[in-house]
Amino acid sequence: MSRGDQRERDRAKRQAKEAGSGGDKREGSKAQRNLEDAEKLRAKLAAKEAKKAEEAANGGVAQSKAPVPKKKKNAKKTENVDDLLSAGLSTKKKSNKN
Repeated sequence: MSRGDQRERDRAKRQAKEAGSGGDKREGSKAQRNLEDAEKLRAKLAAKEAKKAEEAANGGVAQSKAPVPKKKKNAKKTENVDDLLSAGLSTKKKSNKN
């Protein structure tokens, strides 16, 4: 069985898709991009450490964040075994009158 021109149509379709997506939009070699990413990460960590040091200098209170209220917890009822066993039972006896 021959695939005919299906292979060429698939190739053209794939090339059109790759051209439309733009591929890898970042410029430079992979090693260069890795170095730039590492520098950005170091800068981000340094900024985070500076912010943490500033908060410690101000008494450890974060000024930009509002305090989050704690969620209320519902008190659980404690049920004993007798309550659980008699949950669906009625206390009155039924009389069978014919």
